[in-house]
Amino acid sequence: MPRAELLETYHWLRDAPEDEPRYNIAPTDPVLAVGPDRAEVVRWGIEGAKGGLFNLRSETALSKPAYKSMLLGQRVLVPASHFYEWRKVGGQRLPVAVLRTDGRFLNLAALRGRWQGAPAATILTTTPNADIAALHNRMPVVLNDDDAATWVLEELSLRHLAEFLKPCPDGWLRLAPASSLVNNVRNEGRELLDPESLPPQHQLELMPPD
Repeated sequence: MPRAELLETYHWLRDAPEDEPRYNIAPTDPVLAVGPDRAEVVRWGIEGAKGGLFNLRSETALSKPAYKSMLLGQRVLVPASHFYEWRKVGGQRLPVAVLRTDGRFLNLAALRGRWQGAPAATILTTTPNADIAALHNRMPVVLNDDDAATWVLEELSLRHLAEFLKPCPDGWLRLAPASSLVNNVRNEGRELLDPESLPPQHQLELMPPD
């Protein structure tokens, strides 16, 4: 997200970093975290009981004391143009880009934590909506723009927060075939969203039926 668009989208920010576009972000990579007073680039993955905690189940966050305190006081957003899921076609794993239907940026609900003393973030997950169910049994918590502002700026009870930690409405997301180059995290660039590298026989098979 260009800095100017970041400041326009998250109107409460007074400043934000200028981050280069990236199209293949993997766990442990830097991600942008938007908080109530600033946006910063942090590590994707906080300290967990079994190592790096990249994604955190909402159900776990609501039930375990350590994560409850993070929910109450360390909520952030990870903005993204899209995220990837995969479909199996024969012996291949073919990537699918998941975007907002209206073309705006996704607001991924996240928590700010630490990794070896440095700032880090973990993305909250929930059960899938109908758009994602054919691809995976979990999905990120995706907030609409009004809820995103409330998530970051307001003081909320756990009961109120639980209302946010649900799948976004069916039809809110759009699936688009992506390049198989996504399967190698060393690959980068806008061409990862170009499905032309897919074998023609897989182009239609890639997408779930309407």
